Amino acid sequence: MNTSSHHLDNAEVTPVLIVGGGLVGLSTSLFLSRHGISSLLVERHPGTAIHPRAIGFTPPTMEMFRFAGIEEAIQEIEPPIPEGNNVPLLESLVGQEFDCLQEDIDSLFNDPSSPARGSAIAQDMLEPVLRAQAERLGGDLRFGTELVAFKQDVEGITATIREHKSQNTCMVRARFLVVADGSQSETRKQLGIGQHGIGSMGTFISMIFEADLMELFRKRHAIMCFLSNDTITVGSFVPYPGSSLRPDLFRLDVGYDADEETLADYTEERCIQLIRAAAGIPDLPVRIKTTLSWEMNALVADRFQQERAFLVGDAARTQPPSGGLGGNTGIAEAYNLAWKLAAVLRGEAGEALLTTYDIERRPVADYTSEQVALLSQQRQNEGSDGITVDIRVINRGYRYRVGAFVHETGDEQLPLAQYPHLWQGQPGTHAAHLMLKHRGKPVSTLDLIASHFVLFAGPNGQHWKEAAQNAKDVLHIPLDSYQIGTEAGDLIDTENWFCDAYGITPTGAVLVRPDGFIGWRSKGAEESKQEAQRALIGALSSLLFR
Repeated sequence: MNTSSHHLDNAEVTPVLIVGGGLVGLSTSLFLSRHGISSLLVERHPGTAIHPRAIGFTPPTMEMFRFAGIEEAIQEIEPPIPEGNNVPLLESLVGQEFDCLQEDIDSLFNDPSSPARGSAIAQDMLEPVLRAQAERLGGDLRFGTELVAFKQDVEGITATIREHKSQNTCMVRARFLVVADGSQSETRKQLGIGQHGIGSMGTFISMIFEADLMELFRKRHAIMCFLSNDTITVGSFVPYPGSSLRPDLFRLDVGYDADEETLADYTEERCIQLIRAAAGIPDLPVRIKTTLSWEMNALVADRFQQERAFLVGDAARTQPPSGGLGGNTGIAEAYNLAWKLAAVLRGEAGEALLTTYDIERRPVADYTSEQVALLSQQRQNEGSDGITVDIRVINRGYRYRVGAFVHETGDEQLPLAQYPHLWQGQPGTHAAHLMLKHRGKPVSTLDLIASHFVLFAGPNGQHWKEAAQNAKDVLHIPLDSYQIGTEAGDLIDTENWFCDAYGITPTGAVLVRPDGFIGWRSKGAEESKQEAQRALIGALSSLLFR
């Protein structure tokens, strides 16, 4: 299979057609390119996001961006993360504090389970970074271009795309279609995929405006706040220091009854009154940039795959903005899908591997939507009393119950999610971050995971390194292997934590997938060299559906 785009019989041919060039669509293009697979992306808007929208990207997401080669570019333009921040429930920015809904915000950006730190960058600054790197790596990105029609057959997708400016249309032939065109996805509707979940949780007016309020947020040590007063029954207030527009940009969201009012009822004068009520400053100078209405819901697509089409991002599931995990979850979906598409397109895996995208990610989407909806309802209605939702658990602590990994006896008894440090190498969970030494320099276990499988062997697991070399030769796949020891080996575990963190003995081994999830392990029975080779080849063959 030629993995580059080219022209054939008046139709363009590409391995993967991506519909939607927002945060998740751009990430998909970038991840595919890092796996050596080119793609064609179409986006109906003329450019990247012009408003901040999503803000805040967690350490696991930054690990993915590190793999994509853009972590440093993000850090160069991101705003600093103020220390000691929280999320209070206020009468107004200068008024009474009723409750603290989220403390220790720092831990969401600096997580001991990750070698990366989170970023407070806003979407309108992040998307150009994604776009530039995707184009640099060979992605074909066409803004101002829309998908007009498509049909599937047993071998691929035939699509018609139209460039807005010229109105020219052309045919595209792709092996696979990635649907990233947002919560109102027309492509999802054309595929006949329904949705399930809580549905509407309220409608809101969102006002993006300029005002001199940042010092008040700093005094409150608030990264954002929720509001409740005589003018605003339900509201949230967010600063956008990481936006490309201005450092004094803010967003106020206020709930309204869609049966009684429309966006047109929210005149500029009324919006300014609401903003002043939120700030608690009756004569606050305000310059409104834009207003829009939106509906909060928690909806998950009934399936994430329809033959050769795959849903990612808001096309796959939507959730309330509480916790700021919508964009992070969508990027994780793209990360899961990209390595599987690449393995199939490179001929290393059977196409049945692609069915595990839906099997793995849809239950996580259901869990995430439910948890974030619970968090949102409690914040709106009751303050922080009784909140048991932890964003770190939702974002990194989940496991896959079924999918592209080899089950172990008793794993059906494991919880769906828990604090990341409580996992001990069970297949279907994320590999643990440990700092090791490689040639005298510190390195994280997670930084050794690249675009292919990696085998970590214990200090007495030399036979696993030999088994890995044999598996590479037999299966014709790339596979890295490292022996981890306290004194000798490829990597030095100075704290002697590796075996405990991964739940193996010194003779054991762990196989990690390209997306950082554990695919298989041998806890450390005294296998012969031949038994180790058979076990590893069997595990890889099972994972890759060969």
